[in-house]
Amino acid sequence: MEDQWRIATYVPAWRHMFLDTGMSLREALGEKAVRIDHVGSTSIVGMDAKPIIDIQISVSNYEELPNYKQEIEAAGFVFREDNSDKTKRYFREVPGSRRTHIHVRKAGSFSEQMNLLFRDYLREHPADRLKYAEEKHRLMALYKDQRPKYVEGKGPMVWSILEKAHLWSQEIGWQPGESDA
Repeated sequence: MEDQWRIATYVPAWRHMFLDTGMSLREALGEKAVRIDHVGSTSIVGMDAKPIIDIQISVSNYEELPNYKQEIEAAGFVFREDNSDKTKRYFREVPGSRRTHIHVRKAGSFSEQMNLLFRDYLREHPADRLKYAEEKHRLMALYKDQRPKYVEGKGPMVWSILEKAHLWSQEIGWQPGESDA
């Protein structure tokens, strides 16, 4: 399996990989999923990224894990109980499968909206998209064998982009578009 702990040049096939998985999840979850969206850097055309597909599933009944856990697992993912982020439920691919991260969040929550806004802002602002990609390359070169430091290192840039995205959202009256799947 390819090394996925690296920054790769944008690959148009990432969109198709998302769609295959997203439609499979939509079929499994039906109306339990309010939204299924391609998020993260692989969702932004032209953005260099770790070649890992991130999918955000928005549910209205977030607290009721049994309401959607079985369906996501039946679609080929494993619930990660050890996730420390209390704003999402986290699932990963079964061992030996292509790396995919599933983030289940409450529909309308800050964390759900923040991920969609961050994505949409970078899709529309190529200069910030390029700066973010350059920072990811720089951090990967520094922290190739230290994942927590790589992730922590992105923090200042992410918050700077989110501040710009917030102002942009007010200027244009941003709202999330249609669900991706």
